[in-house]
Amino acid sequence: MLIHPIRLISNSYWKEKPAFVQQVERERCWIMIAVEAGRFRYEIGELSGEAAAGDIVLCPPHEDFHREMITPLSFFYIKFYYAGEDGGEAQLSEQLRRLFSYKFTSSERDRLYNDFRHLLRASRMSRNDNLRWSSHFVYDLWLLFCMETEVLAQFGNVVSDPLMKEAKDMIERHAFRDVQMKDIVEYIGIHPVQFTRRFQAVYAMPPSKYLYSIRMEKAKSLLVQTNYSIDRIARLCGYENGLYFSRMFTKYFKMNPSKYRKMHSFPSP
Repeated sequence: MLIHPIRLISNSYWKEKPAFVQQVERERCWIMIAVEAGRFRYEIGELSGEAAAGDIVLCPPHEDFHREMITPLSFFYIKFYYAGEDGGEAQLSEQLRRLFSYKFTSSERDRLYNDFRHLLRASRMSRNDNLRWSSHFVYDLWLLFCMETEVLAQFGNVVSDPLMKEAKDMIERHAFRDVQMKDIVEYIGIHPVQFTRRFQAVYAMPPSKYLYSIRMEKAKSLLVQTNYSIDRIARLCGYENGLYFSRMFTKYFKMNPSKYRKMHSFPSP
């Protein structure tokens, strides 16, 4: 019995990879690159773009997938077949191209990164267990894409705002430095109140919260995957000191960084 239309082939995780093994790939299945950190450039068909933390690039079957690292990339590399209703795959491929240029960014960042954490755990299991567990979370990423597609297909370009996309890209590029919203506002040239309203209309959260969420998601990864000190993690996430970072982390997750690390770190082999 087919529970959902995703038949997973593989899920692998790569940490701070400096270059792709293959610059171009063409498969009979879908290829998904879900970015945890870093940035890369891609080209599928006649469309191209860049993807960064929180972005998911989907390449349909039988398409040349060109990609090039811009900065070292931490990402999930996933292959799967889609077994939905007849004609559904072709329709979704066309919507993916037309509405997203093959890249989408979910507004549900907590759900997205929760899927990432489960996929990371699964990638460290045996192959059979990896496929069994990963299929559920890959399907959830697919559902996020399908839901975003339905919204855009229904409302067209109501929420399209190239200026806010530029602002979002700036926030992502400078998230782990001493970025100030006033600098972004000055650069794009609109009033701060208007900026906040327009950004929230497009991305369902104010720009300051978006920056906050990016930093917190990176902090969680560093706490679980490294033994770095709290002060070092604070600096890597754009904060001047560990004390302020700990206060912000506790406010966001309702527990301090040390407790989070203890609860979620993998046991030593």
